[in-house]
Amino acid sequence: MQLVDRLFRTDEWRTVPNAITAVRLLLLPVFVVLVVGAHYWSSLLVIAVVFFTDFLDGFVARRTGATSELGRWLDPVADRLTVIVVMVSLALGDLLNWPVVVLILLPDVLLSLYALVRFSGAPFPVTRVGKVRTALIFVGLLMLLVGHAAVDQWRGVAGSEGLDVAGQVMILVSAFVLLLGLIGHYVAAVIYGRALVARHREDRRAG
Repeated sequence: MQLVDRLFRTDEWRTVPNAITAVRLLLLPVFVVLVVGAHYWSSLLVIAVVFFTDFLDGFVARRTGATSELGRWLDPVADRLTVIVVMVSLALGDLLNWPVVVLILLPDVLLSLYALVRFSGAPFPVTRVGKVRTALIFVGLLMLLVGHAAVDQWRGVAGSEGLDVAGQVMILVSAFVLLLGLIGHYVAAVIYGRALVARHREDRRAG
């Protein structure tokens, strides 16, 4: 109940930025259905709208001052949920290996559980490493999806051999970008883990 009280009773949570974030979350199941159904170009359109709403909610919050405790907690959670949904969708569509999904999910799950138990769901801090990590993972996943979309559409089509090859090259490059993102992911996890441990020690000394 402490987390619920903090998010919904500290200040006004019914704001336009939070509504935009809610739209972003509602679009994620649509993305899953499209990827699993091999509608790759349509799924790219949906995820482009998702990314735009990610920019839009922060822009509106800054311009109008409509910030809230729920928004500060929900925005990074929505970012991570978007990454998770995109990864799982690609894995369900046989475009991404499941071990990659597990490697990315593992530190977030462990740290989230620890934060939930110790601090009633402390938000993930926004760090430069975290931003770069998220950007690399997003770009890698999108490159993977675009590459498969190109291969799926143009493989075997006369006169489109170059586009087919370009798609295959993009899939290979996406693997390298995802590797960089995975390294950054664990660096960011270490930073966040150390911050949680330091906070726990401070609470123990204060108590």
